[in-house]
Amino acid sequence: MAGLLAWAADVVGAGGSESASEDSSIPILFSESQKTYVRELDHKANSLQRSIQDLRLRLPPPDISQRLPHLHAHSLASNNALALQLNAHSSTRHQAQLREETLKEENAAFQNAISNCESKIKEKVEEAELLRRKLEEMDEAENKLRAELENIHLRTSVDAGQSWIAESSEEENKMNRASFDAAAEVSKSAMLDKLEEKKKELVTFR
Repeated sequence: MAGLLAWAADVVGAGGSESASEDSSIPILFSESQKTYVRELDHKANSLQRSIQDLRLRLPPPDISQRLPHLHAHSLASNNALALQLNAHSSTRHQAQLREETLKEENAAFQNAISNCESKIKEKVEEAELLRRKLEEMDEAENKLRAELENIHLRTSVDAGQSWIAESSEEENKMNRASFDAAAEVSKSAMLDKLEEKKKELVTFR
């Protein structure tokens, strides 16, 4: 507003230096509506000046045409670097997914192998238990056969003694003893054959 008032004063006092000095001593009077209008004009002038300054600040520098190729090259380099990073990240992620799938497959294979080993161990334990029972049965059968052989030897000895007492002929005693020994040998052989068959069954079972 002060600027507009000064401009108005200059316009009014443009008649000469003497009249200007004389008129400057006379104050310029405005009505209220004129003062309001002057204030609005002053406000608009200030706003326009600020807008012009903002536009000047937004104007590119004089050497923008020389800097554009460099900026374009820098932008391309940045985009290429970003693309490489994205590709590397994507490749790493893909490799991680493949590794995860491989580990899952290996884990499943290990689980199957462990399960198979546990099944085989269980079968071997059951087989060992069955063999142990078979061995116990074989030992028991062998003990019985040995006891029977001892009884046979004892009976043959007793029978031989009785025959020696009852018979007076030495030839008859020899014949009786030979027959008893043959019978004992046959019985012993039969018992040993049975024991051998049991052992063969055990070997076949193994």
